[in-house]
Amino acid sequence: MTGQDYLHAASRLATAGRLDPWTALMRVLVARLQEMDLPAPLQPALDQAASHWSGGPDALLEVKVGVWRYFEAIGPSDAGLATPEGRTARALLCVLEPAGDDEAQSMTAEWFAAMADKQ
Repeated sequence: MTGQDYLHAASRLATAGRLDPWTALMRVLVARLQEMDLPAPLQPALDQAASHWSGGPDALLEVKVGVWRYFEAIGPSDAGLATPEGRTARALLCVLEPAGDDEAQSMTAEWFAAMADKQ
């Protein structure tokens, strides 16, 4: 999918589910991540993000810190872009932002598509 595809899916979900655009985009991205092979140490982070975007308790900041620790453990900062696991982890970071405006939505969808769908 492209970033525009994710934005269109989010727009449909926002309308159907009466959600704000950011939450709708996050739900679309979380659903895509749940279909992917996520490194095992990051599964709890995805579970927390899914819970948050479904109305659960807010712990995104702590979860985001854990994902960055994963990057520190796997090596240099560019290592996250060099492997499918690293790109998937970078895609996970997209759903750990608590809010965003129209520009952030567009940039997030494009970055997510580049990381999640360029395997």
